[in-house]
Amino acid sequence: MIKTAAVNALIACSAVMLTLLLLELGLRLAGDVDGDGQVRAFGRAFSTNALPISQLRVRIDEYIENEKWATIVYDPWLGWAPSPNRVWQEGSGNYSVNSDGMRATRDYTREPARDTLRIAVFGDSFTEGKEVADEHTWPQHVERRLTKAGIRAEVLNFGVSAYGMDQAYLRWQRLGKAFAPDIVIFGLQPENLKRNVNVFRQLLNPPGMPFSKPRFALIDHELTLLNSPTLPPDQLIATFQDFASNPLARWEYYYGGRQAAGQWWTFSWLAHFFSNRLGSHHEDPGIYSQGSEGGELGRAILSAFAADAQAQGSLFVVAHLPLRSHLIRRFEGRDPPYKFLLDYARELSLHRDGRAVPSASRRENLLGSTGALWRGTHTLGRASHQRLDRRLPARRDLPTHAL
Repeated sequence: MIKTAAVNALIACSAVMLTLLLLELGLRLAGDVDGDGQVRAFGRAFSTNALPISQLRVRIDEYIENEKWATIVYDPWLGWAPSPNRVWQEGSGNYSVNSDGMRATRDYTREPARDTLRIAVFGDSFTEGKEVADEHTWPQHVERRLTKAGIRAEVLNFGVSAYGMDQAYLRWQRLGKAFAPDIVIFGLQPENLKRNVNVFRQLLNPPGMPFSKPRFALIDHELTLLNSPTLPPDQLIATFQDFASNPLARWEYYYGGRQAAGQWWTFSWLAHFFSNRLGSHHEDPGIYSQGSEGGELGRAILSAFAADAQAQGSLFVVAHLPLRSHLIRRFEGRDPPYKFLLDYARELSLHRDGRAVPSASRRENLLGSTGALWRGTHTLGRASHQRLDRRLPARRDLPTHAL
C-alpha cells in the first residue's frame, strides 16, 4: 500500500512538472521579447526584471530635444520641478507658473504683508490641481473663501505632479519656508508612500518622466538623504546599463532584481508571469502599512516636516486626499491600509480629513466617472477641489493675528 501511494505521488508530481514545462514552452512560443528583455504574450506585457532602457532612451531624447518648451524640467535637488514663467492650457482654462516655479498667476514677496494670512500648500498633483484650471484648484477655493469671510489671505501652491512625500518636504526646505507662511498644509495623497521608496521614476511608471528623484532612507532610525543631487537625464542610460552594481539599486523598491536576486525561478517566464499577475508591487498593500518601508518612511518624513514647519513658526496641517479606491474602502466600512499614518498626523498637527461622509445617497456621485470629481488619470476633478476646501481650516482654527 505504501509502495502504491509513493508511485501515485511520483506520477502526480511528474504530471504537475510536465504541465508546468508545457506551459513554459507554450508561453515562450506564444510570446516575444523586446530589446530590453520585456516579454509580451497573449496580449499582455510582463516584466522579467529587465530594465526599460530603450523606452528610457526615447524619453530622454524627447526631453533634451524639447527642453526649452518643457513644462516640467530637471531639478538637481528635487528631481523635477515646474518650468518658471509658463502658461499653458489645462482643463477648461490656464495652468500658470510664476517666476518662483509655483502654480500662481502672479509673483509673491518673500515676506507677507502684516495684515495678510499666508498659507503654503505642498503635495503632488492632487494639491497642484493637475487637469484643473488655475481658478478651480482647491488652494484657490480656500483663498476665495477666506477673502469672503473678511480675512485677507494668500494661498501659495507648491504642489508638483508625481511628487513623493520626500520631494514635498524638500520643496518646503529649499523654497517654501523662504516665503514665511503662517500655515503650512501638506496634502497627504496615499500613493505618495509608494514614491517614498522610488528613486528612478521610469521603474515606477515606465511611460513617465525621464528623471530620478531624491529619496530618504531610515538608517539607524535617522532620515538619510540619497541621490542628492539627483542624476541628470543624460546619465540615466549608463546607470541602467549597469544597474545591479549601482549603490542606489538596493534602495529602489521597484527594481525587480532587488526582490528576485538569487531566486531559482528567475529564469522562468511562467514564474514571472504569475509573479506579475498575483503580486504586483504597484498594488501591494504592504507598502502602505505600519512597519513597511514606505509606511515608516512616510511617518518619519511627516514628523520631520511638521517639526521644521513648527520651528519656523508655522501652523502645520495635514489634509488627507484619498484615492478613489480608498474611498470605496471607506464606503464599505473598512479603514485604509495607512490608517496608522492618519492617526499619527492627528497627533502631529491640525488634521483635516478630505474623505467624504459615507452616505449611500452620495456614493454613486462621489465614485462615478463623470469627470466632475475624478479625472481620467484618477486625479481630483474640479468639483472635488471645490468640496475639499470646505474641510480645511475653519475661521476658528486660524492664528489669532489673522482674525
